Amino acid sequence: MRSRLTVMALLALCLALALAACTKKPRSTADIPRSLSPSYSIAVAPFTQPITTSQLIMGQLPKDQGRIAPEMLPALDMALRDVLLTGTKRQYTFIPRHAQLPDKMRYHDSNQPQALPAWVAFAKTLKTDLLLVPQVLNWHQREGSRAGVTRPAHVRVEFFLINIQQGTVQERSVYDVEQSGLTSNLLEIGDFLKRKGGWATADELAREGMLKAVKDLML
Repeated sequence: MRSRLTVMALLALCLALALAACTKKPRSTADIPRSLSPSYSIAVAPFTQPITTSQLIMGQLPKDQGRIAPEMLPALDMALRDVLLTGTKRQYTFIPRHAQLPDKMRYHDSNQPQALPAWVAFAKTLKTDLLLVPQVLNWHQREGSRAGVTRPAHVRVEFFLINIQQGTVQERSVYDVEQSGLTSNLLEIGDFLKRKGGWATADELAREGMLKAVKDLML
């Protein structure tokens, strides 16, 4: 009983600190939210999962990479579409999944990422200023239920905003999260409350990554 009261007291303290942090004013112009110019046209590619280094735009593949079932990718496409249309005030061109995407092309064996030029060349056929490329780098679904798990969900999703004229990655957003129990990490109380005190699915974590990308990419 005493240990339970101690945990509850710690939760209350962390919640108070979290709420206090949320009320702080920006300390500098760097803290003020920025946004991308509305004059840019943006196309959005479907989700893909690189499984060889040469298919990467940048970075590296995670060790023991968890693969997402291909039939689950359309659900991520729809979730991203919803996040973009409800969370921003922009218009987007959404590329259909049946398009001949660069991730389906064959690359030479390489230990270096090679996909950026292929994505740029693909985007030039769309006559768009920017191309948003969402990718699943790691995917481990929750094993268990919302109340308890034998293995928590773990996802790594990355979002690349490619400037077509310059042929470069203008912005990149990375979300790599494996949910942990509150008692093992009290610093995650904000996420704990946001998830209503339960264990999230990989899909739910991926959506959190999409929301983060909207801010990181200044959409």
